[in-house]
Amino acid sequence: MSRHSPTHQHHRRRRHRSRGDRGSITVELAGFVLPAMVLAIVISAGLFNLAVSRLDLEFTAAAAARAASLQRTPAGAATAAQDVARTDLAARGITCTDLNVTTDVSRWQRGGSVTVTIGCTVTMQRLAGIGGLPGSYTRTCTATAPLETYRGIET
Repeated sequence: MSRHSPTHQHHRRRRHRSRGDRGSITVELAGFVLPAMVLAIVISAGLFNLAVSRLDLEFTAAAAARAASLQRTPAGAATAAQDVARTDLAARGITCTDLNVTTDVSRWQRGGSVTVTIGCTVTMQRLAGIGGLPGSYTRTCTATAPLETYRGIET
């Protein structure tokens, strides 16, 4: 094959073109891929924290309902649910900017039940663990606990 054959000239042109593209991958990586990866990590961390806080709130609602069901009076049930909800959320590291604990005692009778609904608003900054994020997220969880049939309660 001679030095000036069409195949040889084709390889020279291709090598010459590739020299001008040097560094383009680095620029694309720094300009697009890295910020996209950081954003994906932040979103993933926020979604993970959202799922964990949802589970924590469900466990707290169940604990508050159980505490309410152990009381002898509807007023005692409401107070116990409120106290347990605050204590349990604090122990789990959840800080609600707005905490609402509602105790439904409409079925307060032997063999009945008590239902506790907890509403908690958490800032996005606290949820994602990154300062400066605007907005908040409100989650509501409800749990019901039975009242014992043979235990004395007041109405």
